[in-house]
Parts: sequence; structure tokens; C-alpha cells
Amino acid sequence: MVHDESFKMLVGHYLKDGFCCPVCGGDTYWIKEARRLLICRKCRKEISPLGNTMFGRSHIPLKKWLELIRLICCSPERVITAKTVFEELDLGSYRTAWEAMNKVRYAISLNEPQKRLNGVIEFDEIVITGYGSDYHKVSILGALELEGEKRLSLQMIKNPDEMNIKDYFKRRFSENIKVITSPDKLYIRNWLELNRISQMSSFSYYGGDFMNLHIILQDIRFGLKNGHHSVSEKYMQRNLDEYVFIFNHNNDREEAYRIVLKYMLNTKITDYRKLEKRKRSVFSIIRG
Repeated sequence: MVHDESFKMLVGHYLKDGFCCPVCGGDTYWIKEARRLLICRKCRKEISPLGNTMFGRSHIPLKKWLELIRLICCSPERVITAKTVFEELDLGSYRTAWEAMNKVRYAISLNEPQKRLNGVIEFDEIVITGYGSDYHKVSILGALELEGEKRLSLQMIKNPDEMNIKDYFKRRFSENIKVITSPDKLYIRNWLELNRISQMSSFSYYGGDFMNLHIILQDIRFGLKNGHHSVSEKYMQRNLDEYVFIFNHNNDREEAYRIVLKYMLNTKITDYRKLEKRKRSVFSIIRG
């Protein structure tokens, strides 16, 4: 029943501007529910409402696509990996599961609006390092809003210098904010001071060197190290955006499911394929 309702939602999205047959221009149709197709009454052309969406031209059944999205959005597990998807949904191969998850992450990363954080904010940095070489590392900047919607923001930065940090502050922070930082990270306090951002120590705010953001960043480090064999620089931000999306929609997972469905429909598979055709980097942030 849930999957039937989801398909009706997909059809409704396709018909939001009315029906027009791409062959004859006809405006009347009927639905062939068994095969999930729209059929033009004039020329009998079969049309998939999934068309050029992220579901298009996929050999994975729609039912399993919907189960995958529900697993990502509604699972109590902290980290959903391609191995978990492969085993639970009985997909053809690990590669198929990884590709499906990557498509969902791409749609989330592309469509989820990046709202600016307001009020009192916790801010910290964590370094993710590859095994065997200190050169293979990136910084993840994290900010957590403590008032209002209590939103999270994560950004991967390969070279955390003053200009990169300033650009992050400009895009993600509103004006007149107050930032809580760890007192032992002098370089972060210097970044904030250089950007003229009001700040205070966690000792002043909490009475100790504790921040909720510390737990979140360590959770991310654990998930990346133990939930993935490797994460390349190219796909790191998509993993972070997925984590942020689930965190920010944690109070209503059903709504998160509907939002991801909408993102998958609004994203063109052709754009995704053009991006993925680029030569993939062999650089791996995490490898084992």
C-alpha cells in the first residue's frame, strides 16, 4: 500500500503541468498500474512517469528504490552502508547498492537548501586522515545551532586557510551570531577573531570543555572509519550532506522520506551521468 501511494505521488509530480504526449501531442491518457506506465489514448505511446529522473533507465525495481530511500531516511542505525543495502534489499551486487546510494546522496546534496545558522552556535573542526599517510587528510568544519531549529552544518575543506574559512562563515552563518568554541583550539579562535565573529569559550557557556558538536563529529569519524572501506575526496561531501539531512529532519522521518522522493524526481539523471563521466580520483581519504 505504501509503495502504491508513493507511485501515485510520482505520477502526480509528472502530471503537475498536465499531460502532453511526446509523440503526438495528445493530452489524454490512462494509467497501466501493473507496469506503472502512462499510455496516450491517441497513439498508444507508453510513457514512464519516472522519465529523466534519478529513477530513470534503472534496472532496480521501483519497489526496491522506495525501500532504499525509506531505509536511509527512517532507519535507527547511525550509518547506512552499501553493504547493508546490498544485504537487506537483496540487490544484484555490492556495486549496484553503492551506485544506488550514491544517486540518493547526489540528489540530497544538490537539492537540500543550505540555510544560514542563527543565534548561539557551536563550532569545531575535525581532521579525517587516511591510513598510512598523513598527506591524505581533509578537514571537516562543523557548526550546530543551539536555538530555533537546532540545525547542523558540515563542510569538507581540503586546505583550511583563512580565505576558505571566511567563505564558509559567509555562506553558512548569519550576522549577529555568537559562537561557542573549545578553549584549547587557539587556531579556531583566531579564525573567528580575524572574521570579527563574536565568540565565547565552552567553559564560559557550559562550565566545562564539552560541546554537543564534539559527539556529532566523533560519530561521523566513527561512521566513516568503520562503515566504509574507503571514501574518496569526490564523494566525502555527499556523505556529509546525507548525515546533515537526516540530522536536521530527525523529528519527522516520514517527511524526510517524502522530501527525498521529491529530490529524486527533480534531479535529472542526464546531469548526474555527465558529472560521473569525469575521471574519478584515486585519492582516498579513508582506506583500509
